Amino acid sequence: FLPGVHYYTGQVFDIQAITAAAHRKGCRAGFDLAHAAGNVELRLHDWGVDFACWCTYKYINSGPGGIAGAYVHERHCQDESLRRLAGWWGHDAATRFDMTRPYAPDTG
Repeated sequence: FLPGVHYYTGQVFDIQAITAAAHRKGCRAGFDLAHAAGNVELRLHDWGVDFACWCTYKYINSGPGGIAGAYVHERHCQDESLRRLAGWWGHDAATRFDMTRPYAPDTG
């Protein structure tokens, strides 16, 4: 889990290159974008980033109580080998209220 922009120096990291290097080694690439969101162009899907998170109270200027953001690349959505928190609304809408097992994840 790496930053997109260094909090102290302002150095912008090459997220696309870091992601590619991580993937070549079989690693997932995740980023803390608290100092990048609102400051630099972010193309998370195009760059193949696996996951990221950010706040909006810093450079997006949302203020106290502002929402946060989280991103997970779509290639991970149906990967059942990944452990995840799966809530009520993650269940397939067609069978959500049937109260049956096993869990049937919705797409997305």
